[in-house]
Amino acid sequence: MKRIAFALVFLAASAGSMLAAESPFAGTWKLNTEKSKFTGDTFTYTATASGFHYSNGSTVEYDFAIDGKDYPTISDRTISWTKTGDSTWDLVVKDAKGTVLTKGHRVLSADGKKITTSYTSYRPDGTTADSSDEYARVSGGPGLAGKWKDVQVKAASSSFTITFPSTGQVTIEYPASKVRISGALDGSPMPQIGPTMPDGLFVSYKPVSADKWEYTQTLNGKVYSKGTMVVSDGGKEIIRTIWVPGKESEESIGVYDKQ
Repeated sequence: MKRIAFALVFLAASAGSMLAAESPFAGTWKLNTEKSKFTGDTFTYTATASGFHYSNGSTVEYDFAIDGKDYPTISDRTISWTKTGDSTWDLVVKDAKGTVLTKGHRVLSADGKKITTSYTSYRPDGTTADSSDEYARVSGGPGLAGKWKDVQVKAASSSFTITFPSTGQVTIEYPASKVRISGALDGSPMPQIGPTMPDGLFVSYKPVSADKWEYTQTLNGKVYSKGTMVVSDGGKEIIRTIWVPGKESEESIGVYDKQ
């Protein structure tokens, strides 16, 4: 499920003076949902003897049953499914402490060709964020079983701030999730630190040019996602592109406006 994945800031740095305050990446950036594109990713539910097996075809797979119990997904995350009707289910995502991160309601259409899910995420700053996805069946069936493609997304608003405390050093902060990334821009892994971040989640950054950077995210030593971040429109926006290994054609694109 896409919502158990982790939102990331992608950045790196150029050499010399661009590592200082005049870097085009410095500032506060807010997601522009109208310009962004988060559709296109696929996943598969495969029926098992006790429930289902989920796979995004690359970095995430796990088994679960529709019985209201918590099942491990990635790292310290769990998910539970509870049947609420003939073709409706409630989902709850938690961390290892039992903190509820996300609640969702999933509906399968009468013709079995569409799944609609609405989500509420509970942020560490005390706020909530609502979002939704609509998935179209690619193959398989009946019911949940089969391959699905995200065709419509209503994303929640988000923002982050990038600062350069000294030459070669960067700090990235997400106020809503209280996540902080800080360290040297020399390709070394930096931990993502926050009240709901799992242990073993790191990002490293590779300079490409003054306005384009590449990044790699790892979870417990395994590459979890890759991406780029580009300053565009005369420094007024950042275009962040993310994909999981082997699924580059299903990239998502977030456009962030400078505040």
